Amino acid sequence: MNLYDFDKTIYKYDSPAKFYFFCIKRHPRIWWHLFISSFWGVLRFFHIINLSKYKEKFFSFILYLPDYKKDLELFWGKEIKNINFWYYDKKRDDDVICSATPRFLMEEIVPKINPKATLVCSEIDEKTSKFKKNESNCKGENKAKKLKELGFVSFDKGFGDALSDVPMLKRCKKRFRVLSGGKIVEFDKKYFD
Repeated sequence: MNLYDFDKTIYKYDSPAKFYFFCIKRHPRIWWHLFISSFWGVLRFFHIINLSKYKEKFFSFILYLPDYKKDLELFWGKEIKNINFWYYDKKRDDDVICSATPRFLMEEIVPKINPKATLVCSEIDEKTSKFKKNESNCKGENKAKKLKELGFVSFDKGFGDALSDVPMLKRCKKRFRVLSGGKIVEFDKKYFD
């Protein structure tokens, strides 16, 4: 069983940001949302609000889309080419993909790249853009906590792109870091001592 982060690991880019700009380009009438996300981004930068609150405000743009599911279908139809090619060689039926990206954004793509993979991610209600009850942002220590709650104790290999993936990768026998361009290197052991 292997464990993967998604954005900048399996997928070459940050999918929420790419989807956001895809939607603004496709629906120019929501351009004003850039001011909302920028305002809340500044508050996040200065640590006035936490990351979970920022994500709720950021993802509120989907409330103004006429059919976000259609947008997701079109977006992933275009972006599937940006799945790192090495994933198709390494994937297994029992893979776990653990991401801070909301489930509604990933449910379109994960079944296409690995229909049997287990998806563990942030749970944001697409009808309100709020985290679901008793849920928090699935990042850093929260990834490790969520995996433990779901009964995932250990993995053969783990893949991530950032230091925020270290807590979940501590459950893996071998840990790999995905660099920009899709190059895979062993994660520095100092982060796991």
